[in-house]
Amino acid sequence: MKNKIDNYLKTRGLLAFIIFVFINIAGLLPFENIYIDIFSHFKFQFVLLGGCFFILFLYLAGLSKKFLIWSIIALIFTGINLVGMRDYFGNTQISKGEKTLKIALFNVLTKNSKYNELQQQVNEQKPDIIILQEVDDIWLENIKELKKDYPYFLEHSRLDNFGIALYSKIPLIEPKIEDWTDYEVPVITAEIKLYGEVLKIYGVHTLPPTGSEYFRVRNEMLAKISELSNDSNIEKFILAGDLNTTVYSVSYKKYIKSSNLKDAQTLAKTMKGTWNAKHFPFLRISLEHVLLSPDLGVKSFVLGKDFGSDHLPVFVDLYF
Repeated sequence: MKNKIDNYLKTRGLLAFIIFVFINIAGLLPFENIYIDIFSHFKFQFVLLGGCFFILFLYLAGLSKKFLIWSIIALIFTGINLVGMRDYFGNTQISKGEKTLKIALFNVLTKNSKYNELQQQVNEQKPDIIILQEVDDIWLENIKELKKDYPYFLEHSRLDNFGIALYSKIPLIEPKIEDWTDYEVPVITAEIKLYGEVLKIYGVHTLPPTGSEYFRVRNEMLAKISELSNDSNIEKFILAGDLNTTVYSVSYKKYIKSSNLKDAQTLAKTMKGTWNAKHFPFLRISLEHVLLSPDLGVKSFVLGKDFGSDHLPVFVDLYF
């Protein structure tokens, strides 16, 4: 029986590892390509798998020395993925500034009906500003109680998972909906005046890269975000949303990481995935991002509880 298991591990394990290597290499290629993009997001999962293969081949090396080289290769790929995750390592860049603002970000999932659970988390966390994505008329009707504590708001309902809304305890200046790209993806914008300073708020939900056209449009939206960071007319701003990418993708590195924007989650060194909420935590990836202009900082970055969406909510305490 043991020999059968060992033979199975030798053949199937090696085949699985070869597939793993090709997927890793694909995710490391420096090209903007939809397939490379998909494979680039799973570095944490690849670290776990690489570790498992390393242990497997060490065991098999006791049976046949040729598996020792495979264990070394597994260790190399584990190290490569760890290096790719370096933005989440190191000391947290957290401050105790007195001028604070708390942002909440919810991708509600249009078909989700757990409205009360969203309200409960808002009551517990007490954010100053809430940005909601994927809202339709049913959602807006069922969360209208929010307006009692958040009397300043802008709602934009849609049926295609791209409705968006913003609720604030602080008066909004010129709130509006902008249509980005030729697909007219709605983006919510507003300004607030806090501590004597004007702060620009953006709520953005990019198209998911489910095909070549959506991949192109998502990248156009990322490029637009990068342009905002260089706009001399905007001194301080916060952009929050489901950007349908992780910090590992070539597109994120090209448009966001290369700009002067700071990602709140990497500042907080909180390596916790926001999507898919229905999966085990170690299978999730972080698609939610809160991006900050250089003179803003982070006091805390916390993920909320599963409330029926495929995304976990995000609560970020900011200072300036």
